[in-house]
Amino acid sequence: MMKNTAQHAPFFSRAAIWPRVKSSIVIPVKNEETYILKTLGCFALQVDRSGKPLDPHIFEVLVLANNCTDRSVNYIKDFQHDHPHLHIHLEEVTLGPSEANIGYIRRKLMESAFVRLSQNGGGTILTTDGDTLVAADWIAQTHWEIEHGAEVVGGRILLADEEFEGLDPCTRLYHLKDEKYNLLIAELEGKIINPAVDPVPRHHQHFNGSFAITSDCYARSGGVPVVEHLEDCAFFEQLQRIDAKIRHSHNVKVHTSARCIGRAEIGLSYQLNAWKNLGDQMEQYFVESCASISYRLQLKKSLLNLWERKYQPELDLYSELKTIFPNLAIDDDGYTSFYDTRYFGAWYEQLIQIKQIQDQQQFPPVPIDRAIQALQIKVQEYADHDFAHTSIL
Repeated sequence: MMKNTAQHAPFFSRAAIWPRVKSSIVIPVKNEETYILKTLGCFALQVDRSGKPLDPHIFEVLVLANNCTDRSVNYIKDFQHDHPHLHIHLEEVTLGPSEANIGYIRRKLMESAFVRLSQNGGGTILTTDGDTLVAADWIAQTHWEIEHGAEVVGGRILLADEEFEGLDPCTRLYHLKDEKYNLLIAELEGKIINPAVDPVPRHHQHFNGSFAITSDCYARSGGVPVVEHLEDCAFFEQLQRIDAKIRHSHNVKVHTSARCIGRAEIGLSYQLNAWKNLGDQMEQYFVESCASISYRLQLKKSLLNLWERKYQPELDLYSELKTIFPNLAIDDDGYTSFYDTRYFGAWYEQLIQIKQIQDQQQFPPVPIDRAIQALQIKVQEYADHDFAHTSIL
């Protein structure tokens, strides 16, 4: 274990990387004495996709203990001592107010993993949390998705069963409805957009409880944006801008705590607490409507089709965009950016920002129950896939 401060050497720079390591797993920890031994224990039980023990020399775990005041660090040291065959590196750090946020910590952890893997010719950076239990085949399933074309893998993040049952009834109901709503959107997106790397069945999660990215894609992205929280959402948006090949895999699974008070200012625990405070006022929970979602996805598909014809000499861009956006004024920059922009995601973001104000007026939010009902009908219109595989209700 090494102590550090933000002004000293980069995190984990004094811990050599084993030559065969191709996966670097990063875990931020702040006062996780309740969970951390279970979290680390999952890495002693990793297996390949056939169920055979995974070679412990092909992965490492980087644990950054940030401003801990409980017994987390002692527990991690004990685990290291009891599992000498695992490459688990601990660094204890005391951060000042401007740096003691999950955005800074996760960014520095991923930077550290990238630098280390670069010494071995590249690999995969994986993230999880100190209150999360990864499945026994978590590493293996992540790598299977990457071997089959993905550059980024969002795993399915489920609440731990016993903690989920311990939530009050209203919070459970909100969570289940929110999950069903988002799974329906993911299903509909898969059917309308039909991305080659992310077909149905798929889910909606790409958060740090279970997230992986190849070192090559990480380099192309420029790394995690400088934000204090919701860094996973900001990073995902950045990855979309560079057309990263993103897979939302049901085969990559973790279970996380259902606590309503978390270590980050905004996150899952924040959302659970917000639902708890809403109590039985479910009718006040408004979301984007099915009509808005369908329109947005069909629009994106039309723009993708246009992008794929980018270099066809007969393409009349002005007429095509007028057909797609009949009531939207697009200036000259909007047309030239089509050819000047390297990635579809970046060009799409520019256009959609122009369109958002109009769409908000055209498609007002609706109660979540109404949205779920409409989405179920819309998904069935695309028919050939059994939605029960992804629905949780």
